[in-house]
Amino acid sequence: MRDRDLDDLFAEARREAPMPSADLMARILADAAAERPAPAPARAAPQRRLRPWLLALFGGGGVFAGLATATLAGVWIGMAQPAPVAEALWGGTSGDPLESVDLLPGYDLFASLETPVEG
Repeated sequence: MRDRDLDDLFAEARREAPMPSADLMARILADAAAERPAPAPARAAPQRRLRPWLLALFGGGGVFAGLATATLAGVWIGMAQPAPVAEALWGGTSGDPLESVDLLPGYDLFASLETPVEG
């Protein structure tokens, strides 16, 4: 048998492709329909709750708890104004006028910058 003979056989097989009978196709489709799973019952759409979305917005439950604690501590310190905390944060008294507050206490360190640099 030569290569040309084999090519002729394949060409003849392609021309005469067998078709399955209608009865066989009906049985195959019936078996496929029997094996198909039943459709799942429709579920109600889940309600979107605010809490998981809000926790995710702030970075999770731990971060949100830390923010809430810091907020409550700030409100407590602002309302109660304990004397040791006030003295530690504010060296003067609350009666000092704003003009007497030195906003740049280390400004003398920059006095040497006023002279021009030669170079």
